[in-house]
Amino acid sequence: MHQLVGSRAFGLIVTAICLAATTHAQEKAEDVVRATLQTYATAWNAADAHGIADLYTVDADYTGYGSVMTRGRGEIEARYASLFAGAFAGTQLAVDMSSLRFIKPDVAIVDGSLDLTANAPDGTPQVSKGLFIAIMTLDGDQWRFTTFWSKRLQMAAPQAAPPR
Repeated sequence: MHQLVGSRAFGLIVTAICLAATTHAQEKAEDVVRATLQTYATAWNAADAHGIADLYTVDADYTGYGSVMTRGRGEIEARYASLFAGAFAGTQLAVDMSSLRFIKPDVAIVDGSLDLTANAPDGTPQVSKGLFIAIMTLDGDQWRFTTFWSKRLQMAAPQAAPPR
């Protein structure tokens, strides 16, 4: 009986250590995922298509605001270069992660919001809000996007006050 109690206690201790190690690893991974999102925003703000593309796996998919799906790191880099030279030239991006879920220790689903700021023709800043969802995988020692999808939110037009 004494051996049975001792082996159960040992099993509980091992389980507790494993859970603590898993929790610590996920907390560390969460910090790295947050840093990757910040690196994405920093590269966007510098119009660095190569820097952004490096955050994707070689065979990744990217679908942006314009709903154009791009596949593969090379095509993704070309797509971002085109965006920065065209419709999104001079824009600034802020990213906020709202949730992170680890499907496996090396696969995570992350979602959040985007604030994209562009200057109107008169120079006043205009913010476009959007949402994103990404599947990230641990690629070597770096978390990279394997799928990134974003969508601009349609803002309701202001309503005129009803007549009195």
